[in-house]
Amino acid sequence: MGKLQDCPFHLGKIAQQKVVNEDGLLFPMVLLPQDVSDEGNTLQSFLHTIESNREWIDDHLKKVGALLFRGFPLKSASDFNAVMEAFGWDEMAYLGAASRIRVEGRVFTANEAPLHQPIKFHHEMALFEDFPTKLAFYCEIAPPDGGQTAILLSHKITERMEEKYPEFVTKLEKEGLIYSAIFPADDDPNDFLIGWQTLYKTKDKEEAQRKALDGGLKISKLTWDGNKMTFQIEASDSMRIVDGDKKAWFNLLTFNDLKNAPILGDGSVIPKEVIESCLQIAEEEAIEVKWEVADVVVLDNRFVMHARRPSKPPRRILAAFCK
Repeated sequence: MGKLQDCPFHLGKIAQQKVVNEDGLLFPMVLLPQDVSDEGNTLQSFLHTIESNREWIDDHLKKVGALLFRGFPLKSASDFNAVMEAFGWDEMAYLGAASRIRVEGRVFTANEAPLHQPIKFHHEMALFEDFPTKLAFYCEIAPPDGGQTAILLSHKITERMEEKYPEFVTKLEKEGLIYSAIFPADDDPNDFLIGWQTLYKTKDKEEAQRKALDGGLKISKLTWDGNKMTFQIEASDSMRIVDGDKKAWFNLLTFNDLKNAPILGDGSVIPKEVIESCLQIAEEEAIEVKWEVADVVVLDNRFVMHARRPSKPPRRILAAFCK
């Protein structure tokens, strides 16, 4: 592919890339080693290139939203952890309820849910007042079939929904959304969310309730049904302005199915056709990254959503979260 001024990497291509701005930059931007020899393409040379070009990397991540580093000699979670340190971004504590295991340092498994289950489009920790601005994924084991990570520019959803349902979007911005969440006590190995005992590291209901209310979510109501914890989350920031020109679709209409869809802040139900259109637009705007071993994908979580496609085993993707 062509050159980019002052780019410390070679540029590559993958299927489905899209032009994102007037500069002709592609989403995602694929970055390859300049020297592919065994002597030139080492982990240490990659770390040095990152550390020497942090400003360039930060600038182009903001411009494009997703960087795919491909062809570099990462072999382990330890290597990925070193890469995350080289970027220089502060670690963000993960507060969500996804089933994840800390592997090493700041590195977690991406999700422990069964691989046949899809994970729908979302911004990481979208309902929290503080959320990671960046997240990164590393492919330790590439799946034999499926398992792509799909990504999309969420402000494209906003633009298209404003064209199709302008009154709804105006109301959404004004009212926000109310979400309902139900957590059993124990983990379910067939679910991508953990139980409240694991989430809050306690078996005591009162302690769990206190941690939930102090955990960074706008919980308006919390009740118990036996050992099941149920709460409502009020999230007024259903869209966020990013860098002055992107209105990110910062809500979970693309994540929940019709049965568990949120309601508007005034208590009104969202029309089925609106939710279906939102889901369709997300799929139409999505780009799928087919994983290769040692790939590193960095996302600007402020305006890029991600999802997981079902796959056959084995598949092992690791993740890290940054402020």
